[in-house]
Amino acid sequence: MPAASAPIPGVQVSIEDLVALRGQLAGLSLRQLRRRLSFRAGARETRVRGRGMEYEESRAYAPGDDVRTMDWRVMARTGEAHTKVFAEEKERRFLLAIDLSPTLFFGTRHALKSHAAAQAAAHVGWLANRTGARIGGLIVTADSHHEVRPGKTRAGLMGVFHHLVESVNRAPDPAGRPSRLNFLLRELQRVVKPGSIITLISDFIGLDEQSPEHVSALVRHNDINLFWIHDRTEVEAWPAGAYPVLIGVERHELLLRRNDPWIESRQRAHRQRIERLASSFNLAAFSLSCNEPIAAQLQRALRT
Repeated sequence: MPAASAPIPGVQVSIEDLVALRGQLAGLSLRQLRRRLSFRAGARETRVRGRGMEYEESRAYAPGDDVRTMDWRVMARTGEAHTKVFAEEKERRFLLAIDLSPTLFFGTRHALKSHAAAQAAAHVGWLANRTGARIGGLIVTADSHHEVRPGKTRAGLMGVFHHLVESVNRAPDPAGRPSRLNFLLRELQRVVKPGSIITLISDFIGLDEQSPEHVSALVRHNDINLFWIHDRTEVEAWPAGAYPVLIGVERHELLLRRNDPWIESRQRAHRQRIERLASSFNLAAFSLSCNEPIAAQLQRALRT
């Protein structure tokens, strides 16, 4: 029986590759990472709040808050009603939601976006594993989707890795299909249990006017983090020149001058759509390039 061929670097992944990422973020915790995830100043993480044993902070009192959690010391000092917020103590469900639409199978240097998405999922999954969370996943491709129910220990994470490897290594339909981001968001509403932490990994090219409605339904009872996977050509200016493009089955040539406003306007509009989604629901969000190692970018986020 012939030995299995090694995965193509930057294109394919193996379970061994994803397992080997376990120690690359040593010293980094999931909470630290989530506190750092932001596109711009002012964005902050949102957490499912609840009564537990660990005091987190005090905030302004809101109608409906439990009077037993009133912070009388802060109230006496400020003259305004405040309530205590406690860290949620119960075991949390952690869901990795990974969009592998056809647009993710693209990259110009170092790796494809699909490969970067798999690495980001593995890094965050290992951080969640350290907390003892029950880890599950939902992986959507052009023509399939895989659900892994949150499991104890490493069972759930290994289940996610199994389907992730299968999905990343299978080439998408060359004819191309529309983004499946909204399908992923709808499926999340069906499978997620209230109080879960959701890490949504996508290039968000499928983000449209329907997407915020799906996200709104999810954030009512869950905590969501966004990871925007992109290639350098999707965020930086293109060098002037002639670019071959395929429209249907016909080949054309796209002529661009330096700092072409046509490209810049579309890049800016896409980024603004993602930022608007994050700010509208106060979501923790982070931008990851497939053109450099994912671990280095996550480490740098802590040093910034």
